[in-house]
Formats: sequence, C-alpha cells, structure tokens
Amino acid sequence: MAGGTGLLFPEGGVQRLHDGGGRPSDQASGSSHGDSQLPVAGAEPVVAHAYAICQPEAPVVPAGTFQVEPVSLTPEAVDADLSVAWRLVLKRALDVLVSLIALAVLAPLFLLMALLIKATSAGPVFFGQRRVGMHGQVFRMLKFRSMVINAEELRPRLEVLNESNGPVFKMRLDPRVTWIGRFMRKYSIDELPQLINVMFGDMSLVGPRPPLPSEVARYEPWQHRRFAVRPGLTCFWQVSHGRYRISFDEWIRLDLKYIDQWTLVVDLCLIFRTVGVVLRGTGE
Repeated sequence: MAGGTGLLFPEGGVQRLHDGGGRPSDQASGSSHGDSQLPVAGAEPVVAHAYAICQPEAPVVPAGTFQVEPVSLTPEAVDADLSVAWRLVLKRALDVLVSLIALAVLAPLFLLMALLIKATSAGPVFFGQRRVGMHGQVFRMLKFRSMVINAEELRPRLEVLNESNGPVFKMRLDPRVTWIGRFMRKYSIDELPQLINVMFGDMSLVGPRPPLPSEVARYEPWQHRRFAVRPGLTCFWQVSHGRYRISFDEWIRLDLKYIDQWTLVVDLCLIFRTVGVVLRGTGE
C-alpha cells in the first residue's frame, strides 16, 4: 500500500485447498492428480499496521493469558479501512473492464491462433491447468496450448535440465514446445486466454503468477504470503530482464514487494511495462 501499508496474512494454521466453488479440491483429498494436501495459510488480507509480519511458528500462549487488543475506532483508522476497500473495488472494476475490452478486440487473433494450433499439431486449442490462487483456492488457468499433447508425461525426463533453483520448472529451450508455441511464448500470446480467468475473478491483471499445487506443496511457510492477493497476468517478475535467471526466493520477494507496496498506480505502471515487453518480443 501507499505509504508503507501492505496486505499481509495474520497468524494462521493449515487450510485445505478449495476449488473456486468452495468445495475441497482433489489436490487436498489426494485424488488421481497426485498432489498432496497443501499447507496454505489463508485469511482475508489485512492492513500492515495491524499485523507486522506473518509468524508461521507463533509461540503457544497458555490458556487464560491471551490479551485482546482493543479495536481502534478512530476516524483515521476507519478512513484507512475505507480507502483500502474502495481501492480494491476499483482494482476489480479495472480488471473486468480491461478484460472485456481486450477479449473483444483480440477476438480475431484468438481465431487465428486457434487455426494455427489445430493445423500444426494434434490436440485441443486451449490448455487448462490447475493453479493455486488467492487464499489457497485452486482454479483452472487457461492458456493457448504451446506444447505437444503429452507434455506432462514427458516432464519427469526433463527435470534434470530444470533451470530454476526452486520448486518451479523452467526451461527456455523446452523440446516439448511446438514451433507455433515458441512464437506465442516469445510474444506472450499463449497467456492471453487468462483474460477469461480475469473476467471471472480467478485472476487479476496484476498480481503474483499462480503456481502449480505440486509446487506449493514444497513452499516454505514465509512464501505462502503471496496468496494474500489474486494471482495476475503480470507482476514484477514478469517484466524483469532475464527473469529465468532470477532465483526462486528473489521471485517470491518480488511478489511480496508488490503485496506490500500495492497501489493502483503500481498496477498501471506494471501493465504498461508488460505491453512493452510483449511488443519487443522479449518473452522467454
């Protein structure tokens, strides 16, 4: 937030992942997807002056000794809460407006990409993948399919070539990517269907990129705070030069920087920077 105000998690325990409808997801229940129950701290975002930092290992307080701080009802505190609430409403309104306009304007490009994908490789046009969003909720993120149809089955053979030092898998010259997929990735065209996720509220235009449930299962406790906001199409990491050379911990710190320093001006700046990245074709 402006002036050092941020969105943080209060102290919390383990929350089962839920899908967008509020039901326990198959990741949490151990279904055929193979993802175990994930420890994701979940709570409504709160102002940083109320909770200084997420404490994953808070000391146990003996019964009867817990002291409740009085709730501040000063005009300044009420105005601060209202300011945050209105700015979040404006952020959501911006998401809906821009996603609707973009989907209408980009409809011819969507049709062209669909024809090229179908003409050059077998399989569906879109690729839906389960990702973890705000408060640990699992949703299905959409992309144009840029890989061969059996890409997930081939991934274990490529793990030794992972270019990321964290739980994510990143490989610039991934052999599973089709030639039209490489072009789409260069200009970030494969990400455009996520405008549909933005329109329905699973994602925002700006926010931390949503990870896979299997990746979140390997997170350290402090890294869960990135789920305090909706995941986004773009973020500080997305517009960073040579982003695949950034360590995973630094990537998470960039996400937490966004959460702590979020304003609508920051969102607009990141959107304009993302347009520049797309037009220059510097996607990797």
